Amino acid sequence: MEKKRVKLTIDGKEIEVDDGISVFQAAVVAGIYVPHYCYHPDLSVAGVCRMCLVEIDKVPRLQISCNTPVKEGMVVATASQKARDAQKGSLELHLINHPLDCPICDKAGECKLQDIYRDFGLYKSRMEYENKVHKPKVQDIGTIMLDAERCILCARCTRFTDEVTKTNELVFVNRGDRTTLKTFDDGPLQNEYTGNLADICPVGALTAKDFRFQQRVWFLDKTDSVCTQCARGCNTQVSYNPKTKKLYRVEPRRNVEVNKSWICDKGRWDYHYVYAENRIKFPLEGATKSESTWHHVFGELNARSMENPKSILVLLSTQLTNEELADAKETLPFMGITQMGWLVDESKVGDVEPYDGILKHRDPTANAAGFQKIFEGAKNPVLDLEATSNLLAGNEVTEVWLLGLEGNEFEWVTEKLPGLLKKRLVVHATNQAPWMESATLLLPNVSSFEKSGTVVNALGRLQKVQQAIPTAYLGRDLHRFLTGLREGGDRAKIDASRFADIFAKKVAPVFLKEAQTWRSLSVMGVSR
Repeated sequence: MEKKRVKLTIDGKEIEVDDGISVFQAAVVAGIYVPHYCYHPDLSVAGVCRMCLVEIDKVPRLQISCNTPVKEGMVVATASQKARDAQKGSLELHLINHPLDCPICDKAGECKLQDIYRDFGLYKSRMEYENKVHKPKVQDIGTIMLDAERCILCARCTRFTDEVTKTNELVFVNRGDRTTLKTFDDGPLQNEYTGNLADICPVGALTAKDFRFQQRVWFLDKTDSVCTQCARGCNTQVSYNPKTKKLYRVEPRRNVEVNKSWICDKGRWDYHYVYAENRIKFPLEGATKSESTWHHVFGELNARSMENPKSILVLLSTQLTNEELADAKETLPFMGITQMGWLVDESKVGDVEPYDGILKHRDPTANAAGFQKIFEGAKNPVLDLEATSNLLAGNEVTEVWLLGLEGNEFEWVTEKLPGLLKKRLVVHATNQAPWMESATLLLPNVSSFEKSGTVVNALGRLQKVQQAIPTAYLGRDLHRFLTGLREGGDRAKIDASRFADIFAKKVAPVFLKEAQTWRSLSVMGVSR
């Protein structure tokens, strides 16, 4: 059923919107900013901050725009003198007891108190600092630090734990200017989405311990990408400092159809494997894992594949992008290697709905759905785990290449594939695990933060991963690995045109009804 539309005027601009939305949402449609603290698009309306007051024609009192529905013919003024005076007065109330610690606050540069005061305040304070109400500071509540003195009681955090995680840990106690935010039992937070509290807090009351005092935000370059920690594919923003050459944080990027405004703590903070001590930095060879070169590795692998390609089994990780998989699907058979399997825990693949009812999927890899589609109807179909295990039990396969492993999610392989460690192993991974000790070659892979490509989430949505940090050490993605195999050298390069070519010829026809260029593919994701 088609929604009813209404026309109204906001700040002299006539617009048409869906009936039933709020004046605040209509202002967003019109491109007009209304100051606010408590409103959040993915939480219920609280209407407690009183910052979004607007003047409505023929209505005697100012109204909060976040909880006032639009009506046909309504005339709204968000920037009239009356509205601005009220907004300034509300802001003054928020700042009455706020501490003067902006220089040491981690929210500096992202604080809505600072931004709104600059744009809507700029008044002279009538409060003496000595008369402010002081509340508890620097309280450790798990992954988050709580500074109740900075809290402006917007109730975003309490609504989040009530409505999203449904764990209800955060509450307000006392009344009036003594109202204080705390955990209900004075203990730590008890959910797996705690980092979102730091995102939605408009001030510095809730800050993430992982990022606290690490960087000033104005030093960070931000890249839009996609989380690869599970099959959900939450949209993200990755922050990197080019001066220190380090990744500092991963935050959610709003996408209503995928993750709204949220991301789980694993997706947010498990990026540390990029700099972990067990990161594979160089090609390593032999039982002693002595440092080697890509040139030597390519020569050795080419010799083996030319000698007896039928003795080689290649297992491809479902962390690989569609472009890498399409490249492997074409290149490996060309080299005579026709036995291929996928490296994923099949018991965790296929769930459309998240197992926790919020975001998290059981499959901790990013592209099982894309893998299945890429190899659908292939001349040499990939083997499932049972067929792979049976093949490893025999003597036909003497060497196994495990390509594209990322992070620390592959401890299960020796249990599911008991014959694996009896073969000669070539492992292409970002991080070394104990079971890899028997590998004859350990080759450095790149993380999802260090490459570009597309993946398909459990919902069947094609999305774009973008390189956010330079490639660390001597890591190679599968494109450069296969290019090196073809050319037999360690200087083989692949430029952006190669990605665009593979996407246009091998990926777009599989997933998109209409061919699109690599450049035109939305970072937000394109529905299949």
